[in-house]
Amino acid sequence: MDIARYIQALQDFVEGVFPGAAQAIVTADPADDRVLATALAGKANVLCTLDRHFSAPSVREFARRHDIELLNDVDLFARLRSSNESIQ
Repeated sequence: MDIARYIQALQDFVEGVFPGAAQAIVTADPADDRVLATALAGKANVLCTLDRHFSAPSVREFARRHDIELLNDVDLFARLRSSNESIQ
């Protein structure tokens, strides 16, 4: 697939969000606050990450209060597989 077709496929699939100012939540890596702000703006219900900073109790509590489930890649894959199997 060439670059132009790839970009068009992304534009057809994604919805852009514009987060407001990020709250200071991830004290170990403040740059990660933008990730949480984007998840909030996009009304995400799952955030898949292997970033250990998202394992901090304060970050997990913030995500829980906003109905964002923090999953690693293996857990997300298992969830998707389970969902797919229940549809069939």
